[in-house]
Amino acid sequence: MNTTDTASALAAMVVPSVIASIPITAADRLLRITPLADRVGLRIEGELDHSTLPALTRALASMTSGDRGFCVDLSGLAFIDTGGLRALVKAAAALHDDGGARVLTLRSAPPQVRRLLKLTGWNHTPGLHLQASARPG
Repeated sequence: MNTTDTASALAAMVVPSVIASIPITAADRLLRITPLADRVGLRIEGELDHSTLPALTRALASMTSGDRGFCVDLSGLAFIDTGGLRALVKAAAALHDDGGARVLTLRSAPPQVRRLLKLTGWNHTPGLHLQASARPG
């Protein structure tokens, strides 16, 4: 299956305005997007790159259409490129631009994601909240 087929298959699995209760999984098992059980949001697992970006973009769009902010749990993220990071930042900015009170919270962001956000200055994006990492013991 080529990249276009994979992206099309992923895009077809995301229903706008509603995140299905079944996982959104790439045919090649690179990305899994599931709803959070404890709050409004998504859990991202696997690799987020050019080939899996359409699925993330659609999932984020369905979440930003609501009337409140949401959380994206990145604890299962193995890889993210700048396109994936940009999609998260754009979703946060869209929440802020629509009224300012809603935020996108990034939970359990891996150290490399935190570092990239700081290096790019995107950690200061209005509407983006980077949840503090848990400190061991």
